[in-house]
Amino acid sequence: MAGFQQTSFAFAPPGAAAPAEAPRHVPAGPPAEQALAPEQRLVRKSTRPARRAAERAVQLYLNDLLADDPVVARRRAAARLGQHLGRQLPGPLDLAITENRSTMISVKRNPGPAYRVRLHHLFLEADATIIQALARYISDNDAAASDLLGDHIDANTDRIVRSRRPDTLLTAGEVYDLGELYASLNARYFGGRIEARIGWGRRGGKRRRRSSIKMGSYIVEERLIRIYFTLDRPFIPRYFIEWIVFHEMLHQVHDIPTVDGRRQFHTQEFLAEERKFEHYAVARRWERDNLGRILNY
Repeated sequence: MAGFQQTSFAFAPPGAAAPAEAPRHVPAGPPAEQALAPEQRLVRKSTRPARRAAERAVQLYLNDLLADDPVVARRRAAARLGQHLGRQLPGPLDLAITENRSTMISVKRNPGPAYRVRLHHLFLEADATIIQALARYISDNDAAASDLLGDHIDANTDRIVRSRRPDTLLTAGEVYDLGELYASLNARYFGGRIEARIGWGRRGGKRRRRSSIKMGSYIVEERLIRIYFTLDRPFIPRYFIEWIVFHEMLHQVHDIPTVDGRRQFHTQEFLAEERKFEHYAVARRWERDNLGRILNY
């Protein structure tokens, strides 16, 4: 994304001592004969909550102004990711978020232990499973975690910028046309209110058995829906792909609250509306019965 710069953060593990503050100069109080009367002190003290409330209101207003700024959103996501990783590592973490097009994860393990990590921004919206795998890979170079991270990277290749040219979205696949599916769902369920771009994800390398798959994604800052290319196959029923697209379109309707310092994409309200999809139960059952066929591609 244009304008994105590398972002770096430093995080200490739980229980680490906070850096000492420099001593502050405290001016002497007023002479005894000039001290405030009790009722004056009470009035002055009572203004503090009001002042803090006013400062809080100003901060909330500024947050609202910055909410749609993709650079600010990216920095906040990076800070949240670093905090979650830092809690799971036995030593301090120096984290940098990059747009490196060839190296998605770079780890330097120093004595202590201490960790210097560079991550591609595709990890900023990773779920708890991927974050736990990142922590295991960073601390122990865990092989199973490495495989899981590889699957996550493969499923998000559309977020890796390959060139400076504008991204070209491919909507027409060999079997399904995502543009037609999107327009139909937008009219039937949203009254045409959804304004997003949609396209197939880029095809990966050689076929191999995967342990997990991300079938679709919605990039909030770009209003971009990507559907995993392996779903463009004859044995995949139309209602299943419609369900995946419908799910991603819902992200533009529902707020994304922050719970315990982490963005919650699938709230109870989100999941309740997802169940309104006409073929929801059938699609879920088909996924359960055929997930192995999808993964083996």
